[in-house]
Amino acid sequence: MSNLSNYLAIAIGNTRIKAVIFGSDRQIFEEYAFTHDQLPILEAKLADRDFANIAIASVVPELLTSWHELPQTQIIKTADVPLHGLYATMGCDRALAAYGAGEVYGYPVLVIDAGTAITLTGIDADKTLVGGAIVAGLRSQFLSLYQNTSALPDVHIPETLPNRWGMDTASSIQAGIAHMFLSGLQAYIADWRSLFPDSKVIITGGDGEHLVKWGLQVDIIDKNLIFWGLWRCCEFQSKALSQ
Repeated sequence: MSNLSNYLAIAIGNTRIKAVIFGSDRQIFEEYAFTHDQLPILEAKLADRDFANIAIASVVPELLTSWHELPQTQIIKTADVPLHGLYATMGCDRALAAYGAGEVYGYPVLVIDAGTAITLTGIDADKTLVGGAIVAGLRSQFLSLYQNTSALPDVHIPETLPNRWGMDTASSIQAGIAHMFLSGLQAYIADWRSLFPDSKVIITGGDGEHLVKWGLQVDIIDKNLIFWGLWRCCEFQSKALSQ
């Protein structure tokens, strides 16, 4: 990979497939997002496009795209991410988001990824994993109550932070999930800041804006951390191959 212009990056998550097309200097020209069953739509939209460089990161190995077998495609796995101390079962999406955050905004860094699961990943100044946490995401929490009980309703995620004390079933569900999530995440952030006072705390993922609207104290919202990680990972590998 001699340069990273004309570059397609694909991130396959637990529920969605996201893709961006990069130009030079990490500039994003196009963005796409589809559910897994809509993969043929993405493939059709880009069928007539030729990409000199393609990178794919996936947490669903059995989901294959038409780009997987092309000679210019790199399949990026956790072991390819140049951070220290990553464990074998860590999702490549977590590793890449943490790497992208550190490379763009500096180390140490704490990344909160608010997707199907909410993950926290802390990386120190030596680019070494400090540790993290995983819990079911916001939508998963609401859906779990609805699917696993006989009487609780299907409740939406509130746009604004609800009153702590709900006055009916729906508002009580919203209050419980919102306030417990917010308090728990804020406690993690406070502990991280006590360890690394100069660190950035960055949130990404589809529900990140909900959490920030509710008052979660982070420094930066960046929905593209995984793509910054893919970019830098491919750049890192390209330099290593040229030496």
